[in-house]
Amino acid sequence: MIRITDENRKWWVLAAMGGTLALIVLDETVVGVALPTIQKELGMSQVGSHWIVNAYFLIFTVLAAAAGKMGDLFGYRRMFMGALIIFGLSSIACGFAENSAWIIIARGFQGLGAAVIFPFTVAMITAVFPPEQRGRAFGIQTAIGGTFISLGPLVGGFFTEVLSWRWIFWINIPLIIIIAVVVLSAWREPHKPTNEGASGFQQVDFKGLGLMIVALSTFVIAAMEGPDYGWDNPFIMAGFAVGLIAAIAFVFVETRLKNPLIELSLFSMRTFSVMNATVFMGEFGKIALIIFGALLLQDKFGMNPLIAGVALLPAVIPSLFSSLIAGSLADKFDARKISLMGLVLNCSAMVWMAVTVTLDNYYYLIPAFIAWGCALPFQFVSTRRAIVNSVAADKLGQSSGLTMTAQLLGGTVGMATCSALYASTGHFAVLYLVTAAIMGIVALVGFFKMRSEFA
Repeated sequence: MIRITDENRKWWVLAAMGGTLALIVLDETVVGVALPTIQKELGMSQVGSHWIVNAYFLIFTVLAAAAGKMGDLFGYRRMFMGALIIFGLSSIACGFAENSAWIIIARGFQGLGAAVIFPFTVAMITAVFPPEQRGRAFGIQTAIGGTFISLGPLVGGFFTEVLSWRWIFWINIPLIIIIAVVVLSAWREPHKPTNEGASGFQQVDFKGLGLMIVALSTFVIAAMEGPDYGWDNPFIMAGFAVGLIAAIAFVFVETRLKNPLIELSLFSMRTFSVMNATVFMGEFGKIALIIFGALLLQDKFGMNPLIAGVALLPAVIPSLFSSLIAGSLADKFDARKISLMGLVLNCSAMVWMAVTVTLDNYYYLIPAFIAWGCALPFQFVSTRRAIVNSVAADKLGQSSGLTMTAQLLGGTVGMATCSALYASTGHFAVLYLVTAAIMGIVALVGFFKMRSEFA
């Protein structure tokens, strides 16, 4: 059994949460390189194969906020271990998939496991580390996750070529077992105030949960399928309309409940709302630079997928080191200012991309890649520290889930926006210029909205 003392308990928890983040991000990136092989072996269509990725992100996005709230109600360890089991069993099922329906359903259950697990990685670190050390802790966790993001394509390619694509899912199991052992040994559930007169499922707002699932799922599906089916397709337009109506109904219901699923009053807090907007734009920018950057390098510069991946390393490697720097600075200075400055640097990188992409020279893009890689952790590490320090202890799971939802929505909206811009103009410069403009607006609004608090 692992020897854990009161002095080192928090570091064991951090190691487990870093491993959990690694598990989730590896599962995001490892699939991409194996997708063509899976599609061919299982006889899937092009659109069908996209749902191997989309099913995971759809369930992840829709349920992350609700899962965080459930952790606040029922306890982190119980929810965490249950979700870890779901993630492990669905990983095994993905590896044994024999047809498209099988693997898509199994990926959906993986998304369910990830949706429950991720908010707790933030909440559990926050619970064991004092405020003055949380930035450093999030920086270490992000650096671990960034390492596995970098390894994802390499691991996926190795197993697909040498063994079988099925091993990209089965390799999750040893890591899951290690994480489970550490959490069971190191985690101590913090005492939380309970709502008198209500317990267990009596505290769950099922009406709000249903409305939130309808709102997010219809919006996300419409955004995912819009580039393939056309934005003027009746089903796509209906999806956005239903999502909007359900969202309005959700707000109406939640603001009238004593114990709502999501406490919308959190968004009245300037720090919480501005920092979540920063996280949203961080993921938006990641789609623009990494996903469409890879497309740019292949379409405009004639690189093959492997070489394009290597060419993007200047954008990935700096983040492994700047994560630790961002964490340390967030503990010493105002984490909100650092987060917004990271957004401004990210915006500058997009402007540089928009200008230099027309010069037909890869080397001119490298400064933008490096600047973006340095800036990104400041939008996530510093931001998470600011958010968790702004909410009460009994709302950590809920706030972490909402932040994860904001991040995933940023990716979904970013993909839809960038796809629409590129499809309509055919120019990468327009894509990066619009992304920079949106980032600049969010940064300005954030600075002015929080100016009085900075004083």
